[in-house]
Amino acid sequence: MKKLVFLFISMVIMCLTGCVHIHMTHLSDEDLEWVKSIYVHSPINFVSDSDNLNDVKYVKIFIHNSKDRFFFSSALNTNYEANAGYYFDIESDRGELDGFFLIMRKVKSDILWFKADCGARFTAYNGDEYERMIPLLPRDFSINHRLFDNCVVIDSTNSAYSSHWKYNPNNRIEKFVISKEHGLIYYKFEDGEEFFRQDLLPDSIQMKNQP
Repeated sequence: MKKLVFLFISMVIMCLTGCVHIHMTHLSDEDLEWVKSIYVHSPINFVSDSDNLNDVKYVKIFIHNSKDRFFFSSALNTNYEANAGYYFDIESDRGELDGFFLIMRKVKSDILWFKADCGARFTAYNGDEYERMIPLLPRDFSINHRLFDNCVVIDSTNSAYSSHWKYNPNNRIEKFVISKEHGLIYYKFEDGEEFFRQDLLPDSIQMKNQP
């Protein structure tokens, strides 16, 4: 009996001190397809409608998808929300921009959520820049009559420019698109210049824009 009491008290203490995850979520193999197609440090060429070339590099991928309920942390958080994502850099004549994409399974939610940023544009739930997680609702996106499914489009309808970024036209991304299969495939600056992932364009357009 004493052992049971001791075990019960120990479990209560562990829960109160944040050493046991009471609520946990898990990313499925299908969820992880949003990040597993990404290759770190492999430059990808993007070409604009003005024939300018940029390089995009994925610099880090992370997957937090543990099934272990026991942990050691000072955060005192008994919820574990599985998440995964990546960071990328855009190198261009305008300067270097960074970007980020993350998916998450939230506790007490049946849908997949995400947040993303590119340059000064950040996802914003209902226009609130401090609530960056928004529902992931995949849709089709067309580039030069080629249709890409399972994309998220980040634009003025679900994101905003961060108030913490000083105004600079070279970091003002008006719109960008993340594909489940390919990662970043498109972005557009506020001045109207559009960039497309070059290897996804028709051969005739790729040849036109060869350096």
